[in-house]
Amino acid sequence: MLGEKPRSERIFYYVRMEDIVPENHLLRLIDRHIDLKFIRDKVKHLYSQTGRPSIDPEILLRMLLIGYLYGITSERRLCEEVQMHIGYRWFVGLNLEDKVPDHSTFSKNRHERFTESDLFQRIFDEIVNQCVSQGLLTGRHLTVDSTYVQANAALKSLEPIVVNIGVGEYLEELERENPVTGEAWEPGEDYPHRGQKIGNGTHRSKTDPDARLARKSLKSNTQLYHGVTYVMDNGSRVIVGADVGKPDRKTDCERALEQIRRIPFAFGIKPESLGADKGYCTGEFIHALVKEKVRPHIPIMDSRSQNDRGIYPIEQFSFDPSENRFLCPEGKTLKYWGIHKLSKQHVYRASTKDCKVCLRKAECTKDRARSLSYHIYEESINEARQINQTRGYRVSQRMRKRIEELFGEAKEWMGLRRGKFRRHKFFKEQALMTATAQNIKRMVKLLSRRGPMREALAAQQAVESFLSKTFFDLFSWQYRNANRGRFAIQDW
Repeated sequence: MLGEKPRSERIFYYVRMEDIVPENHLLRLIDRHIDLKFIRDKVKHLYSQTGRPSIDPEILLRMLLIGYLYGITSERRLCEEVQMHIGYRWFVGLNLEDKVPDHSTFSKNRHERFTESDLFQRIFDEIVNQCVSQGLLTGRHLTVDSTYVQANAALKSLEPIVVNIGVGEYLEELERENPVTGEAWEPGEDYPHRGQKIGNGTHRSKTDPDARLARKSLKSNTQLYHGVTYVMDNGSRVIVGADVGKPDRKTDCERALEQIRRIPFAFGIKPESLGADKGYCTGEFIHALVKEKVRPHIPIMDSRSQNDRGIYPIEQFSFDPSENRFLCPEGKTLKYWGIHKLSKQHVYRASTKDCKVCLRKAECTKDRARSLSYHIYEESINEARQINQTRGYRVSQRMRKRIEELFGEAKEWMGLRRGKFRRHKFFKEQALMTATAQNIKRMVKLLSRRGPMREALAAQQAVESFLSKTFFDLFSWQYRNANRGRFAIQDW
């Protein structure tokens, strides 16, 4: 017969919230393996000693963590989900009778209490330090990459930049901010700036002034973006560095170098190698890594174009260090011209008169006269070329592709495809908390694999190692003193 369940609600329920959450649930594993009590010490200096007690900051962090773990980008919706979900309430620490904090609490703390503090950076660092203390990563071999995240602003918000300084000073500032030259973007008929040529040098978004016009590929549309940089440990895929900036390669290299210099002081680990794609193949970045004693595992691209393949390479020219000049295969001189302002290259040029009458000009150059150039940091680039022939480079390039999985996870499941906040100082919170949530997932996964037997075995091995080292030091000390005639082992 057809069954029917009457919809009736009991007045009282006798149930434990902890019994409802499965043993292998992600939130239960996080609560078991990760200690989040450090939050109170991190924010204690931001609260007054008098007045009404505030909401427990650990509750706010746990709620934010739920939002990033499950891709809940709206804080209003996050509060609704915690209100209805018993597992979320259990993880946050709220009973069924407790009131869920209002969504405005997050905005109030973000814009008033936490706006000038580095709270989210400290939270990120603490989780990475817990990974280091658990022995989950060594930080010896790292990978860096960046991605574009669409800003929380539309193209309609673009407006011309108002210049209040002199023309010369403005042009110099514009050249410093936008070193890469190119054609201005021409919007289509479906955009509000129809018929105008707009770019980062002429327009800014009034909604998010830190966002910049960019596009991911030649086939994609131009949008307002922020750049997010990750530094990943190759062995564990734990993110050891995260930062935000403009969506251009110059800023990506600067952020990557800042993270490489920061990691030893923040986590006590010393990187030995850094893998990256060809976008980081700049002389300045490679030279900076060599100075930091970090091996650059970066593809070195041939500077010659496809049309120049087959002409005489620089190796066929002889260099005269006493005169600082090159001699071509025909014995003609290429004099030193100077350093190119944009490419940072030493340039040597031959005389047009010499090249005009040369019988082998077609084999040497397709220009009016032959020129040679090499980077001001050519020595570091040559060192990187030699590193590219090693097995470690090939392994690093294979592992480098796994950082794309982190970006895919963050965009597909954690809401990083589009920025929640505006301006870099607020958008950095989203980048750091997303990276923190990813690290927590990796940490829980790696610790869960150990199991009680493996943890007991690791503890037993640690005790045996300590005891063997202690007895070895003791008997070696006795043996040394016995040989000196001051102590006899048999008298001990």
